[in-house]
Amino acid sequence: MVTENEDRIVKAICNMCLTRCGMDVYVKNGKIVNAVGMQESPFNTLCVKAKAASELAHSEERLTNPLRKINGEFKEVSWDDAFDFIADKLKNIKQTYGAKAVVPHLGVSFVRSSAEKVARRLFDLYGTPNYTSGASFCFLARTIGHNLTCGTHLHPNYTATTRCMVLWGNNPSDSRPLQADYIHAMRGRGAKLIVIDPRATRLAKQADLHAQIRPGTDCALALGLLNTIIHEGWYDRHFVTDWTVGFDELSEHIKDYTPERVEEITWVKAETVREIARIYTGNSPASVSLGISMDHSTNGIQAIRAITTLIAITGNIDVPGGNTYVPRLLQTNLRLLDKVDKDTPVGVDYTIFSQITQEQSVVPAIDQMLTEKPYPIKGLIVAGCNPAVTWPNLNKVRQAFEKLDLLVVIDIFMTNTAKLADIILPGTTFLETEDIRDYIGGISRGGLPLIAKSNRVIEPIGNAMEDWKIWANLGKKMGFEEYFPWKDTEDLLGYLLKDTGISMDQLNRNPGGIFYEQRGYQKYLNDGFNTPSGKVEFYSSKLKEYGYDPLPTFHEPAEGPVSRQDLVENYPLIFLSGPRKVNYLHSQHRNLPTLRKLAPEPLLEMNPQTANRFGIAEGDRVTVESTRGKIIIKARLSEDIHPKIVTMLHGWSDASANYLTEDINRDPISGYPGFRSVMCRITKADT
Repeated sequence: MVTENEDRIVKAICNMCLTRCGMDVYVKNGKIVNAVGMQESPFNTLCVKAKAASELAHSEERLTNPLRKINGEFKEVSWDDAFDFIADKLKNIKQTYGAKAVVPHLGVSFVRSSAEKVARRLFDLYGTPNYTSGASFCFLARTIGHNLTCGTHLHPNYTATTRCMVLWGNNPSDSRPLQADYIHAMRGRGAKLIVIDPRATRLAKQADLHAQIRPGTDCALALGLLNTIIHEGWYDRHFVTDWTVGFDELSEHIKDYTPERVEEITWVKAETVREIARIYTGNSPASVSLGISMDHSTNGIQAIRAITTLIAITGNIDVPGGNTYVPRLLQTNLRLLDKVDKDTPVGVDYTIFSQITQEQSVVPAIDQMLTEKPYPIKGLIVAGCNPAVTWPNLNKVRQAFEKLDLLVVIDIFMTNTAKLADIILPGTTFLETEDIRDYIGGISRGGLPLIAKSNRVIEPIGNAMEDWKIWANLGKKMGFEEYFPWKDTEDLLGYLLKDTGISMDQLNRNPGGIFYEQRGYQKYLNDGFNTPSGKVEFYSSKLKEYGYDPLPTFHEPAEGPVSRQDLVENYPLIFLSGPRKVNYLHSQHRNLPTLRKLAPEPLLEMNPQTANRFGIAEGDRVTVESTRGKIIIKARLSEDIHPKIVTMLHGWSDASANYLTEDINRDPISGYPGFRSVMCRITKADT
């Protein structure tokens, strides 16, 4: 129990983005007043989001009591009444349709959290074969692409030896500022920088080379680089001979992807393709940092496989300064798979996705809610996520939600999704709970074998409840009490650590975290790669088995000026959604004053040439329209955008990019839709 009236400094780990920096949080008279970097943590350079930590926790907009919609209006109810209502609804859905008719969906902030582990136990006990998360639109495509090629997720490793860095569809200045700091440091030591991005980001303007690629054609560019590297003999022959499968097939496969052909496909000049290959191979060790842009493509898995092949063929895999991986510290598994209904999960067409990620692709659930085929989905439980803003084709999403018998939302604010819910449960911020954070992946220096504890700074606001306790208490209400024995958060965390050799006492005494093993490189020399062959697989037997292209193969974006020439006349521009701003994370933080004033409204960025073509001036209200929907938004003119592209941040509730995006055309392996290659038209809106 935290003493509310005591002035103190609490060691915590920021969860306002996924870098998860250590922070010292200052508390005065029971209220958070400041946050600074925790010196004990390896990651302690806080970005602007941390300045709003107090606003997040103490916002007047916080939900602090359960709310149930009665006759169209939300009324406060007790926790007991809320749990009774949900338990009765879930039992009725299971009795009528089967447990499979319920789909949980957790936001990315829950990834690898204790709350996620408890939630998964609850849904196993309930029996649903379905579990989805915000990772259906985020990093899991990269996990799958890397896994199919080399058996594990790769991350850039910035060290004193790094001589070249490639940012591919990645803008860490706005998405991972700590990574940007490392890049600037490496540049100061003479490392080269290559940026591949349709937008001239801050780092692109400072780069040795910037390739302004057509969205969705990354696989073709990677194949062109492989063509050049193999043709010139710039690859690591020893690594290829000893540790790869399918080099001969790959060499034949990429012959047609000359730099000249790649220029026709990607908009990247042939000479630029050759120069990227020359700089990357001539400055080893070199790293490649992939952004979410790769995931958001209907050809994303093959693009990621092609880029992973590029990393491997040049000998830059698991070496200092290249791309590396870190083994995970395995916590106690709370899953109860013997309880799960073995019936068909949602997204059954994406079997490889489910095998590798241990969850399902959520996008097919949208259609299934509407068609009730192959079976009805009648319950959706959303935690820390805002699908009424972040899912594709929002007009269709809202129609799908109307067919649900139960929509439960667990959140701290009244989001667009919460407004549609039957019942809302108020969770807590990261400042009101304890948790364990691991740093194996997604961290700026390529992952570390590090585990740390984030401490509770203040008690839950009002009647809010810690998220893991919400799941546990709901489970108890449903008759599963014996499976949720933990008396408090410390007890739960200790249980999760019991087989790791690391105790809660150790974590409490080491606020910066504990390294559970030494950083190692070239681990494959002893262990091989976690693939069927034990080697890096340019040619994937697994993909062949499931009927997919076994070699990295380029396919045009499902919706684009080449594949949909019938749309070009009426929808002549490419709409690219999802660029980041450092002050926001997806749909979060726009209600925090400190952060909102940095980017107060949604803007459509376009090149001045584009604006002139359509008679649009700076600040004009513009209608942006695709075949699925339209939004009205202010124009912002910028030379940083390619003249054939318009772009905007996603996550706005009042002008969501996802009214324009579509859900039907998806990557055949991951199920991810093409958020970043949508055909659109723009017109000056009526004033």
